[in-house]
Amino acid sequence: MKHVRELNVVVVDMGSFISLADKLSETCPSVSYHAPIEREFRSIDEAVIGYGIPNVHRIESFMDPDVVKETDLYVFPDIGYTGEQRYLRSIGKPVWGSMGGDELERLRTKFVSTVKKLGLPMVHTEKIRGLDALCEYLKDKKNVWVKVNEFRDNMETWHHQDWLHSQPMLRRLYITFGVAPELVWFVVQDALDGATEIGYDGLSVDGWFPDSSYQGYEKKNELYLGARTDYDDLPEEVRAVNEAWSTVMKDYGYRNFFATEIRNLDGVPYFIDPTMRMPGQTGEQLLETMENLADVIWNGAQGELIQPEWNADFAGSATLNYKGALEDVKVIRVPDEAKRWVKLCRYRQKGDEYHFPVNKRDDVGVVIGMADSIADTIKAVGENFEAIGDESLSVKLEGFMDLLEDVHKAQAEGIRFTDQPVPEPATVLEET
Repeated sequence: MKHVRELNVVVVDMGSFISLADKLSETCPSVSYHAPIEREFRSIDEAVIGYGIPNVHRIESFMDPDVVKETDLYVFPDIGYTGEQRYLRSIGKPVWGSMGGDELERLRTKFVSTVKKLGLPMVHTEKIRGLDALCEYLKDKKNVWVKVNEFRDNMETWHHQDWLHSQPMLRRLYITFGVAPELVWFVVQDALDGATEIGYDGLSVDGWFPDSSYQGYEKKNELYLGARTDYDDLPEEVRAVNEAWSTVMKDYGYRNFFATEIRNLDGVPYFIDPTMRMPGQTGEQLLETMENLADVIWNGAQGELIQPEWNADFAGSATLNYKGALEDVKVIRVPDEAKRWVKLCRYRQKGDEYHFPVNKRDDVGVVIGMADSIADTIKAVGENFEAIGDESLSVKLEGFMDLLEDVHKAQAEGIRFTDQPVPEPATVLEET
């Protein structure tokens, strides 16, 4: 078997995890990157994503026979490309990917059915087809969450407080789904007020998990704080979900990063969402905390789980938000001393400049930090952000106060995060 320093690697992505290709190029001599551009009339905004990265070659077709012949390892960190993954594995190519398991993230209805089939606790849930039916159901309901199957570009999860407050949202959805509102499937779930959020942040190879990983707390689209944890020391609720879910991943032939979102209420772990791919916000830190990343992926793609080698007890990240107008091309600079800690997405590189094509998002990536204490980790995230020195970017570090409060609350309920003393929120933020 080839050594990782001899590999020709192809990373296939939607634009979110260019940083993985960049990181693999530090170990592997040949790394190519593909993001989709195929449509009737191509767009330069899509065609340049991943272009200009030193030691990473952007390719137009990852299934070209000549490319397939020369490629030792295919890496699919994100959703999609199920048929291609299965075909490549069928002809003997090592593939790191979800192998179709991502449908359990995309199709909320299938996820709910699978959780119930496994006998895991499930909050009261209704599957509803069509926007008219959704409106009818919500008229007399309060405090529920509305999720959509498949079409997350059209609608993200939102909170239904009551009929009065949801009417503007529902009117917008009739416009959004105007071509076929009766075909859209929704999942509506009761709120779990007062629940503690816990979860797993690691990887799986055919349903097997490494002996250690990270588990952490996330402030959605803003911050993450994780602790390296031996598998046997993970909260019992996290292990229970993993062990039930492992049978599902084995059936798919799943070999990829993996994360879970669990709400613990009164000792009952409700599995809310799976991340059947590399997770944004919580996953980028693995590129720096896992010293043998390339080896783990290379062996995992061949069905062999080798143990990650970690270099920090704690890791954190903060979303980088761009302050400029969304209708303009976004441009930032990252100095050499900060590059290791900045994981960007959907960009092209031009020297020390990073150009982000026009899109409707203001997040351009994350800045990470790691250390052997919680306080030093949060401090590192702040210092690494300051090292970027670009005034067009912002982060919301004050949210670490909320995450630390969540940690204190969870540990008071017997859910272990770390054996180290957890600092008081205000004290840590004063030091950043």
